[in-house]
Amino acid sequence: MMSDVFTKQHELALCSVDGENWFDISETAALFCINGHYLLKELDAVLDHYNKGHIVPVEYMLYRKK
Repeated sequence: MMSDVFTKQHELALCSVDGENWFDISETAALFCINGHYLLKELDAVLDHYNKGHIVPVEYMLYRKK
């Protein structure tokens, strides 16, 4: 069973594996993944980049604001 974090669509973000095909995802889930990946790096700079609508890579996924 998937957590509500990944299935509820309150605020939406976009995710992609190839940078061309984008799919709706919960923004909470996107931020959870970004935070988990960049926590020990420049998280504030990454979140600022994301909030400006730019693509943020997290391992094999790409995230951006919708």
